[in-house]
Amino acid sequence: MKNYAIALLSTLIFACGGGNETETTTDFSNITFQMDTVVVDPGEEIINLRGGLWSSTMNSDNSKLYLWDNQAFTLDIIDLDELGLERKVPFEKEGPNGVGFFVNWMSLPDDNQIILAIHQGMGIFDLKGKKLSHLKIEKDKFEGDSLLEGESFHNKSFALEGGDVVYGLLINPWKSPKGSLSKVDFEAKTIKKMELPGEDELPDYVVNGTTEKLSTIITSIKTVQKFGDKLVLSSTGYTDLYILDLKKDSVYHVDYTPQLSAKAKKGGYPSEVKSEKQLREVIEDIYAEINFQPLIWDEQNKKYYRFSFETSPTGNTDWPLFQSAEEKPLSKLFLSVLDENFNLLGESDLTELGSVPTFAFVKDGKIWYYVNVDDELGFVRMSFGGV
Repeated sequence: MKNYAIALLSTLIFACGGGNETETTTDFSNITFQMDTVVVDPGEEIINLRGGLWSSTMNSDNSKLYLWDNQAFTLDIIDLDELGLERKVPFEKEGPNGVGFFVNWMSLPDDNQIILAIHQGMGIFDLKGKKLSHLKIEKDKFEGDSLLEGESFHNKSFALEGGDVVYGLLINPWKSPKGSLSKVDFEAKTIKKMELPGEDELPDYVVNGTTEKLSTIITSIKTVQKFGDKLVLSSTGYTDLYILDLKKDSVYHVDYTPQLSAKAKKGGYPSEVKSEKQLREVIEDIYAEINFQPLIWDEQNKKYYRFSFETSPTGNTDWPLFQSAEEKPLSKLFLSVLDENFNLLGESDLTELGSVPTFAFVKDGKIWYYVNVDDELGFVRMSFGGV
C-alpha cells in the first residue's frame, strides 16, 4: 500500500441557499487531503483492466464491485472491504442463459440480480449466471410515447426491484444523440418519456464528422445515476441537473453557479467537420473548456461531490482520435460540494492533484477512484476535513 498526503488551498469557497434564501459564507480556506493507494488482490486469477471500469457496477452499500470481462465472458465480483477478488462467475454467450456477444452496460436491480445489456435488449441474471428474464423494447408492441428508430437504453440504466420497470436514457446516438430520460414498463408494455423543463435552452452541442475514412458524432456525455429514490441526469457540458423522483414519478430541474469555473461550455462549435484534422482540433477545443464529472454521493456526510476540469490543447494531431477528455493534459481541476438538496456548499481548486479522478465513489466516508497500478486494480482513497 502506498501512502502520501497533500495539502491544497481553495481560492474561493462559498455556500448559498436556494431561491430567495439569504446567502451565508463558509470558510474552506484550508483543506487537507489525506490520500493512499490500495491494490486489489486477485489471488491466482487475473482481473482484466483492458477497458478500465467502463463495464462495471456496484452494490447498494459500495462494498462490492462487479466488473464485466467482455473477453472471458465472466463477471468478476470484487470485495472492497477485503480488497480481494471474491469470485469469477462464468456466463454463456448463447443458449437459454446466453448473454449475447458484447455487453454495453450493466446494473443491479438488487443485490442478488444483475442486468447485462446488449444492443438487442437486456437480460436479467442471478449471480450464478442463470438468465431469469429477457427485456426487449419492440416499437410496435409498446404503447405511450413513440419509440424512435434505433432507440435503446444507453449506457447504465436502472430497473426497479423486480426488474419489469426500467429507467434510463432512450437514445440512438447516430440519429438523436440528445436522448430522452424515459420509463419503460415491460409488463404493462408502456413507454413514458419525461419532459425536462428548460432542456432546449441548455448549451448542448453535436459535432458530426464525416470523411472517407470516418463517420462519427461528438456530443456531450449524459449520465443517469441512482441515489436512493432519486435518479439524477447530468451532463459533461453544464452544471444543470435533472432529478427524477421515483416516488412521484416526476422530474424537476436544479442548477448551481460555480465561482472557480464556468457553469457550462461556451458552445458554438461547428456542427459538421469534413476532415479528421478539423475534427481533432474541434475536440481539443471542446475538452479545453470546462468538463463536468458525474455526481458522487456521500451517504455518511449527506453530501454530493462533483469534480470538474479543463484540459490543455496539445497543438498536435498524434493522439488517439477517441481519447477521452480525462486522458488529455490537465489544466485545471475543481471539486464542488453540494448538500443533499443539490445546493452548492463550496468549491476547491485541486489542480495540484495532477489527474482527473474517474469511476469515483464514496466508501467509509472517503472518495475512492480507480487507478491502474502496474496492470493491477487499484484505488486512490481521499479523505479530507472541512467539507
